[in-house]
Amino acid sequence: MIVLAVVLTGLVVFAVVKALHYSSAPTTPSGIGEFTPKNTAPVAFSLQPLTASGHGSKTTMSSLVGTPLVLNMWSSTCVVCKSESPAIESVAKTLGGRVRFIGVDSADERGAALAFLHKYGVTYPQLFDPTAVVATGYGIPGLPVTVFISAAGKVVGENVGALSVTTLRHYLSVLFHE
Repeated sequence: MIVLAVVLTGLVVFAVVKALHYSSAPTTPSGIGEFTPKNTAPVAFSLQPLTASGHGSKTTMSSLVGTPLVLNMWSSTCVVCKSESPAIESVAKTLGGRVRFIGVDSADERGAALAFLHKYGVTYPQLFDPTAVVATGYGIPGLPVTVFISAAGKVVGENVGALSVTTLRHYLSVLFHE
């Protein structure tokens, strides 16, 4: 158990360092941050909602096609996610249904994740991915990572590191014309 805790702590520290590096990277419309999409096909998934009971209808990537999508992968152990979550929540509230926001809690404990959402006032839908299948599928270097998917179901941008309200609005304007 101690070995697992040490390994997980090391991974979190590595992820935070990488996320901090990438969050300060310059951005361009053709490749958000330094983590340009390797593939335009989104990672397929079927995940339970993040609820206290752990029950609910699974959400699939294919069910989300049709509306521009902001897919944010995060974890309650991610220090950078603490500053990003309120910014994403703020923007999500202002856009109504024009852009869909989905959080994917990655490699986390359900109780800790729910406490994090409550503490930071996050209300947009969340999915629970305890084994980080989605994050692994994107080959991300650390959390948080936000993937922007067009209404047609194509990955049009990725951001590694914390998003601010201003940066997120800029990306939505460039990528989705919102």
